[in-house]
Amino acid sequence: MAINKTVAGTYAVDFRDQNKRRIQRTFDTYREAVEYQKEVLNAVQKREFIRRSNRSVKEVAEEWLEKKKAQGTYERNSLCAWQVHVDNYIVPSFGTLLVQDVDVSRIEREAAEWNKRISAKTVNKILTTLTAVMALAKRHKLIKDNPADEAERLKLSAEQEEKAVTLDEVYLKTQVKKLIEATEPGTLQRIAVELLALTGIRIGELLGATWEAFDLKAGTFDVRLNMQDGDNGEPIFKKPKTKSGRRTLPLSGALLHDLRQWKLRCPPSARGLVIVNEIGNPLSRKSVSKLLDAAIDRAKVKRLTPHGLRHTFASLLIADGVPISEVSHYLGHKNAAVTLAVYTHFCRKETGAMHNLAASILEAAQ
Repeated sequence: MAINKTVAGTYAVDFRDQNKRRIQRTFDTYREAVEYQKEVLNAVQKREFIRRSNRSVKEVAEEWLEKKKAQGTYERNSLCAWQVHVDNYIVPSFGTLLVQDVDVSRIEREAAEWNKRISAKTVNKILTTLTAVMALAKRHKLIKDNPADEAERLKLSAEQEEKAVTLDEVYLKTQVKKLIEATEPGTLQRIAVELLALTGIRIGELLGATWEAFDLKAGTFDVRLNMQDGDNGEPIFKKPKTKSGRRTLPLSGALLHDLRQWKLRCPPSARGLVIVNEIGNPLSRKSVSKLLDAAIDRAKVKRLTPHGLRHTFASLLIADGVPISEVSHYLGHKNAAVTLAVYTHFCRKETGAMHNLAASILEAAQ
């Protein structure tokens, strides 16, 4: 390994890497050349030297996105979010840089700039995408370390970490009763409203429900499919992402009665779906929201979304003293901590525990 002064007055570091490939790198000053020589010598000895590539962050990010799309296993919403991250943030900030020239400090500076326009939570999501992009560069031996993985994430407020549901975002039991009574027995509208309000399933799980998943004798519903709105209007059916999302829910006698009524009237469909229109085609999320809105207008209760019925289901169970772990299972949450964080307002009850503690201690001391 040698440092040679060139005719142009620069300094060239000439060496061979661990694979015996000859490499030259030119620097403006002798000091820069010496520092690089030390760094390279150490890397070659450890067989960790990575040859400088001319690939830019933009090229690697686009390759990463194409690989994700080609796999065909990711939800459309996720792909769209990643596309926005790449097009609106990663490429404008780093796109023209070579992957080797991106360092932790540069990433943290750009993250601070993004935070002037968008929330810290969204910034952290973009950093997660950038980490995945740079991980691809690392797998291709373009970089030794992943600077995005080492970059510090922005601190989130408690509200940003988990938004707790409040009383004004849910119905009381009397309001749920009025909402259901505002629908006709044996109709699609009643079944859609009841399943959302009385089982706490997500709207995608409602739309993906098949008659095969219901055991009307045993009184159970196996949540096994989620329907998403796909491109060109074609729905996409997928299994739950997590093990906790695949769950079996108990059904009440009244709900089973209404399901049996609807099954006799339900138009047949290729998949045996429960929620279909008059010719057996799957309903869209927008159509379900319209069914709910119509029932809300007749019941004269406040307007909630289908997800608001899920929140209602969970909050009413917790307020009735059902253990958090049980509610978490019904909702398909990853763990009870998630459920507790979201529905914490419904867990707070005045128990007199502090008075009881003080009394027991003072009485024991006498």
